[in-house]
Amino acid sequence: MKKIEAIIQPGSRDAVIAAIKKCGVGGVTVHQVQGQGAQDPPLVGQYFSRDLVICIVDDPKLDEIIDAIANVACTGTKGDGKVFVTDIVDALDICSKKRGTMDI
Repeated sequence: MKKIEAIIQPGSRDAVIAAIKKCGVGGVTVHQVQGQGAQDPPLVGQYFSRDLVICIVDDPKLDEIIDAIANVACTGTKGDGKVFVTDIVDALDICSKKRGTMDI
Protein backbone atom coordinates (compact mmCIF):
# COMPACT_ATOMS: atom_id res chain seq x y z
CA MET A 1 0.00 0.00 0.00
CA LYS A 2 1.03 3.59 -0.58
CA LYS A 3 0.38 6.89 1.12
CA ILE A 4 -0.30 9.76 -1.26
CA GLU A 5 0.18 13.29 0.03
CA ALA A 6 -0.95 15.99 -2.38
CA ILE A 7 -0.16 19.62 -1.59
CA ILE A 8 -2.57 21.61 -3.74
CA GLN A 9 -4.12 25.03 -4.27
CA PRO A 10 -7.07 25.50 -1.89
CA GLY A 11 -9.42 26.16 -4.81
CA SER A 12 -8.85 22.70 -6.26
CA ARG A 13 -9.47 20.75 -3.03
CA ASP A 14 -13.05 19.66 -3.75
CA ALA A 15 -12.21 18.61 -7.33
CA VAL A 16 -9.18 16.62 -6.14
CA ILE A 17 -11.20 14.82 -3.46
CA ALA A 18 -13.96 14.03 -5.99
CA ALA A 19 -11.37 12.65 -8.43
CA ILE A 20 -9.80 10.47 -5.72
CA LYS A 21 -13.18 9.11 -4.66
CA LYS A 22 -14.12 8.45 -8.30
CA CYS A 23 -11.06 6.15 -8.45
CA GLY A 24 -12.51 4.09 -5.60
CA VAL A 25 -10.69 5.49 -2.58
CA GLY A 26 -13.04 5.68 0.39
CA GLY A 27 -11.22 7.89 2.86
CA VAL A 28 -9.14 11.03 2.71
CA THR A 29 -7.64 13.37 5.28
CA VAL A 30 -7.43 17.10 4.57
CA HIS A 31 -5.25 19.67 6.33
CA GLN A 32 -4.87 23.38 5.73
CA VAL A 33 -1.13 24.01 5.58
CA GLN A 34 1.29 26.83 4.91
CA GLY A 35 4.69 26.64 3.31
CA GLN A 36 7.17 27.90 0.81
CA GLY A 37 8.62 26.14 -2.22
CA ALA A 38 12.35 25.62 -2.64
CA GLN A 39 12.39 27.80 -5.76
CA ASP A 40 10.41 30.67 -4.18
CA PRO A 41 12.30 33.79 -3.12
CA PRO A 42 12.87 33.85 0.63
CA LEU A 43 9.86 35.43 2.29
CA VAL A 44 10.66 35.98 5.94
CA GLY A 45 7.57 35.12 8.00
CA GLN A 46 5.35 34.82 4.91
CA TYR A 47 4.03 31.51 3.61
CA PHE A 48 1.62 30.36 0.94
CA SER A 49 -1.63 28.68 2.01
CA ARG A 50 -2.27 25.26 0.53
CA ASP A 51 -4.37 22.18 1.26
CA LEU A 52 -2.80 18.81 2.01
CA VAL A 53 -4.89 15.84 0.92
CA ILE A 54 -3.76 12.44 2.22
CA CYS A 55 -5.05 9.02 1.18
CA ILE A 56 -3.92 5.41 1.46
CA VAL A 57 -4.25 3.33 -1.71
CA ASP A 58 -3.55 -0.16 -3.01
CA ASP A 59 -0.47 -0.34 -5.22
CA PRO A 60 -2.38 -1.13 -8.47
CA LYS A 61 -4.45 2.09 -8.13
CA LEU A 62 -1.44 4.36 -7.55
CA ASP A 63 -0.88 5.64 -11.10
CA GLU A 64 -4.60 6.13 -11.74
CA ILE A 65 -4.98 8.26 -8.61
CA ILE A 66 -1.85 10.32 -9.20
CA ASP A 67 -3.03 11.04 -12.76
CA ALA A 68 -6.49 11.98 -11.49
CA ILE A 69 -5.00 14.42 -8.96
CA ALA A 70 -2.70 15.98 -11.56
CA ASN A 71 -5.50 16.35 -14.10
CA VAL A 72 -7.80 18.31 -11.81
CA ALA A 73 -5.21 20.25 -9.78
CA CYS A 74 -3.12 21.53 -12.70
CA THR A 75 -3.81 25.10 -13.77
CA GLY A 76 -0.59 25.36 -15.73
CA THR A 77 0.93 27.95 -13.41
CA LYS A 78 3.78 27.77 -10.93
CA GLY A 79 2.65 26.76 -7.46
CA ASP A 80 -0.02 24.21 -8.42
CA GLY A 81 1.49 21.84 -5.87
CA LYS A 82 3.30 18.57 -5.39
CA VAL A 83 2.38 14.91 -4.88
CA PHE A 84 4.48 12.68 -2.64
CA VAL A 85 4.21 8.88 -2.44
CA THR A 86 5.54 6.74 0.40
CA ASP A 87 5.28 3.06 1.30
CA ILE A 88 3.01 1.95 4.12
CA VAL A 89 4.75 -0.88 5.98
CA ASP A 90 2.27 -1.33 8.82
CA ALA A 91 -0.89 0.13 10.29
CA LEU A 92 -2.93 -0.20 13.49
CA ASP A 93 -6.66 0.30 13.96
CA ILE A 94 -6.70 1.83 17.42
CA CYS A 95 -10.14 0.56 18.40
CA SER A 96 -9.94 -3.03 17.17
CA LYS A 97 -6.15 -3.34 17.63
CA LYS A 98 -5.96 -4.97 14.17
CA ARG A 99 -2.57 -4.58 12.57
CA GLY A 100 -1.57 -4.72 8.96
CA THR A 101 -2.38 -2.90 5.78
CA MET A 102 -5.64 -4.66 4.98
CA ASP A 103 -8.94 -2.78 5.40
CA ILE A 104 -7.39 0.62 6.01
